Amino acid sequence: MARNRISTLSLFSGAGGLDLGFIQAGFDIKACVEIEPSYCATLKANLHAPGGYRPDTAIHCEDVRRFDARPYRDLGIRCVIGGPPCQTFSAAGRRSGGVIGTEDERGLLFQAYCHILDVLTPEVFVFENVYGLPGANGGKPWREIVAAFSKRGYQLRAEVVDAADYGVPQHRERLILVGFRKGEFLFPMPTHGPDSGTEQPLVSVEETICDLQDEKEPYHNNLGGMYGHLLALVPEGLNYAYFTAEMGHPEPVFAWRSKFHDLLYKVNRKEPCRTIKAQPGKFTGPFHWKNRHFTIAELKRLQTFPDKYELVGSFAKALEQIGNSVPPRLANVMAASVRDQLFEALAPLQFRVRPPGFRSSFRQRQRLRSARFDEIAAKATPKHQPANGEVIMLSAGEAESYFLNPTTLFDRRRHYLKSRLKESGSKFSVCVTEKGRHIHVKFERLDVRPIGAASEVTISGLRKYLPGYDTLRLSARISEIPDIFHAWSVIEDALTRRSRFFTLIDIYGHYANRGDTVNIEGAWKLPKGSALLSAINHFTNTPRCGDFIESTILGKTLKLTRGALVGIIGAMREIRFDIRSDRTHPIIGGDRIICTYPFPLLSPRALVESRAQIG
Repeated sequence: MARNRISTLSLFSGAGGLDLGFIQAGFDIKACVEIEPSYCATLKANLHAPGGYRPDTAIHCEDVRRFDARPYRDLGIRCVIGGPPCQTFSAAGRRSGGVIGTEDERGLLFQAYCHILDVLTPEVFVFENVYGLPGANGGKPWREIVAAFSKRGYQLRAEVVDAADYGVPQHRERLILVGFRKGEFLFPMPTHGPDSGTEQPLVSVEETICDLQDEKEPYHNNLGGMYGHLLALVPEGLNYAYFTAEMGHPEPVFAWRSKFHDLLYKVNRKEPCRTIKAQPGKFTGPFHWKNRHFTIAELKRLQTFPDKYELVGSFAKALEQIGNSVPPRLANVMAASVRDQLFEALAPLQFRVRPPGFRSSFRQRQRLRSARFDEIAAKATPKHQPANGEVIMLSAGEAESYFLNPTTLFDRRRHYLKSRLKESGSKFSVCVTEKGRHIHVKFERLDVRPIGAASEVTISGLRKYLPGYDTLRLSARISEIPDIFHAWSVIEDALTRRSRFFTLIDIYGHYANRGDTVNIEGAWKLPKGSALLSAINHFTNTPRCGDFIESTILGKTLKLTRGALVGIIGAMREIRFDIRSDRTHPIIGGDRIICTYPFPLLSPRALVESRAQIG
């Protein structure tokens, strides 16, 4: 029996992943609203694709807040689908500086969604977003969203689902909210895996892309960069944590939870992979089991896009579109369930509904997978090779003496003869000695006299990650603020040369995931004090870093006006302290500040402003 196609409006359409699933389920997408031009180019490129958009689908490349829905009143729009950008509620948002939810303009995009519902009064809407939305900011944004939709006469049903349970070869958790005026809606049972009640296993990476593989392709080891040589050593299914003491690695390279879980993540080809990221870094997985990035063709399969679906743009832009999409396969199951239950009341349903009391086990299964990682690592560890390649570690008790003559912040060339120092640039002497389990670093400016009192910094808690050492203590005589950066570079060098760690952050731990094993405290002293020096000293203590502080409170503590505080934040960032405000990371909202580390970021690539912009 032929079915009537359900007239639908797509909001926040992205590259069309959600739309494709609804089209395949018999929905007629009359128009798409998407602000990003490159995504709109992809939508337009697929207007004539088999199984895709109809050629007459309207593509509105504009801000949904400015979209005029009134011309669509007479087209019988029965369904509205789409989910606003999720940075304000996502884990990525938390990493960037905190979840502010509806305090951010992007968090208020649901109000534009509601306005369009008011204009078109559809029978049903489907709203998707990140799984963390209900818990963000104590649930306040979620309650606001639910109240706004309920006020318009919709009954609501919401669930967090894992795409892998619906035939997607990727673990990808999404919040799905269905609003309807009449009838009843129950979420579909998983179609694959142990919760499905069928013999359909979860779909693996290997079976999804097997026909795209070249059996003669060699295993690669050419990722390059600081961590690239480590990828070949990572067992399938594991990530950077393989190189931690907690996972039993005899020569750790990273502190526990010092990185996010996708760093060096290599898929287990026999299982679904983890979530594909829209804007990964060079060392961000998922990586192919042959130690390379996946191709776009492979990534489209893992996200269940049709092979012939065109993604317009460079590799990075295509990857971004894939990573920001809802998997069409997941969208199709949800769309078919919406159609059968709310528009056609078909029996039997294409997809069985969840019985009363059903509880998904995907989180429990996730924990079980994590528990197996230790076993996998234990089997692989005896085969490991020295992690730092050409790096030669110092023997215990070995002393070092050298000179620095930097002309820039990142000039760290050593000189072992004082006579080799040039007239240009600052001049420092460095002496690193050991006594028992303690490292002592003496750092002294040579070209300026007198300097005054000694600065001191102590790092404790090193034993877990640097066997044989408990503490490092710096004693420094410096003359100006940039000297602080150079002193920290010497500290990093002293620690990394006594271990297989690469950076100070690898030892200290990422600010958002730290277990507080390593602790830093200290005070810098210069011939003349300043407000900037007071701010740096305030944050040269672990307990004051990694958490938000109200700018008004910080201003009072440092005895600064709001305007002066803004200037101090800028000055700290100039010497690479990662201190963040709404000016550098709009996602954190007004009147809040966070200094992530008690030391400056020592890599020239590390300090950035947030890509997430409001408005």
